[in-house]
Amino acid sequence: MHDNLLYAVISTIERVKGFKCEQVKQEIYEEFERLNLCLESKRLFQWRWFSEDIDVCPTIYSSENILEFEKENLHLQNGVIEIGYCPNGDLIFYRDNDSAILYWSHDEAEDMQIDESSLFLTYNKVEYLLLNISNNNFIPWDSYSGKEYFDLYGGK
Repeated sequence: MHDNLLYAVISTIERVKGFKCEQVKQEIYEEFERLNLCLESKRLFQWRWFSEDIDVCPTIYSSENILEFEKENLHLQNGVIEIGYCPNGDLIFYRDNDSAILYWSHDEAEDMQIDESSLFLTYNKVEYLLLNISNNNFIPWDSYSGKEYFDLYGGK
């Protein structure tokens, strides 16, 4: 991740959009520490993520809800963590090893399993998702528009 850019984008989101991004409570901080996430990812969700769910059609979860969904679903065993959902029920994931954003298609999933065949790269880096939120740009609202968005903009 690009820490200086990330800080600037989050500051802009707070100022322009009014979405609060702040450090989580101590108990949530400690629970993130115990997750099998790389250090940069832990700090993103502990220090620089949304304190409430935001609706940018789709919905992006707060840090606290990201943690709750991870405890319930254990997606990190597949290298991803759920960070939001789309109006049609598709899910949005953050991939820990490269901070990419992927959309999950419930239509293409076998037995509703999260696997490579049902995950589609939408943004190469989480910073691109955040920049689009900051700039009031289009945010894909399902996995199909996510795939088309990636094809059109190359993950940026």
